[in-house]
Amino acid sequence: GINAEYGVYFLGTARWPSSYHNKRVLFVTARPDDEVMFFGPTIRYFKSVGQVFLLCMSNGNHDGLGEVREEELQNSAKKIGIPGEHLRIVEHEGLQDGPGNMWRVEHVGEEVGNFAQQCRPDIIITFDRYGVSGHPNHVATSKGVSYAYKNRLICGETLIYQLDSVNIIRKYSSFLDCFISSTTSRIYNIASLKDIINIQGAMKRHQSQLTWFRKLYVIFSRYMVVNTLRSVSV
Repeated sequence: GINAEYGVYFLGTARWPSSYHNKRVLFVTARPDDEVMFFGPTIRYFKSVGQVFLLCMSNGNHDGLGEVREEELQNSAKKIGIPGEHLRIVEHEGLQDGPGNMWRVEHVGEEVGNFAQQCRPDIIITFDRYGVSGHPNHVATSKGVSYAYKNRLICGETLIYQLDSVNIIRKYSSFLDCFISSTTSRIYNIASLKDIINIQGAMKRHQSQLTWFRKLYVIFSRYMVVNTLRSVSV
């Protein structure tokens, strides 16, 4: 069954197969704050119907704030509903934060496989091949999950979903994109008002990153309100 019909959009609506309830869902991100800047509505949905895990591929040390950002991520994850024991922040010299640092997909894939052995996810959710913003670390994270699947580092029965990247007009249309998303996407999550407040509160835990343009992002980005995803054959 499906939770909502096409064309019906209101806060708190999700469209996933109902068989996805009571699943173990692993989110794979690149840097601290990705979990709330991009995946918040989907994390909140699966928190309500299953168990959520988070693997962050770096500690965000691009500006020398790695330790600070690790603590911020721990606080953000707790706020959004991910228990501390369900969170892993990767420490790997080949996976250092920064657009100039090219990550090898093999390194990402190995880390995904290692954590998947521990948390045994039914579903893995990550970026698509554009990575929302085109950031090289986002792109490498997506490719690394695919690498892990193709090379049997994760269970072959694991379902892989990728977060849709959208054009810049949709990206910054906030609530207005809910109608487009609910009518054009097979899989979507529209956060409830309670969840939107929670996601914004989690973002505030990333104090070191709250520049003026990120505050504008929180106000205008559709990713704070709605996610659309697609199943991929990798």
